[in-house]
Amino acid sequence: MSKMNKILSAIQALAALIAVGAVKIWAPVCGKLLELTNGRQVSMKCHWAGQATIALAVILLLLAVMSLTAKKDFKKFQIVALAGGVMLFLVYGSLIGVCASETMPCQVTALWGRGAAIATIVASLINLLSGKEGQVPN
Repeated sequence: MSKMNKILSAIQALAALIAVGAVKIWAPVCGKLLELTNGRQVSMKCHWAGQATIALAVILLLLAVMSLTAKKDFKKFQIVALAGGVMLFLVYGSLIGVCASETMPCQVTALWGRGAAIATIVASLINLLSGKEGQVPN
């Protein structure tokens, strides 16, 4: 694996950690509940977007670590990371979304999540298009 591949995989790991950190530490989604007409209360969609972000970020972190330690099949990890980055981006849009109000804290969470997704997507694309197999000769 080239030095550039290692740096890009490290960027992917950092992006995954940033996504989790945003949801859990510096830009958490609000904990408000929606009250339904029958009186039952349910979590808002931003809560579920946060949960999906954590799940995807853990997978992306594992992929980045496996990419860093891979002796062969490096590109396969990058293809899956690219797909995961696209899914993470879509979590805050067409898949789940966040509250419509611009004043809600989940708008900031979505910004961090999309940024982490873009960093993952770009790093994966560069790794895939670099033309280097990223394998160590036997």
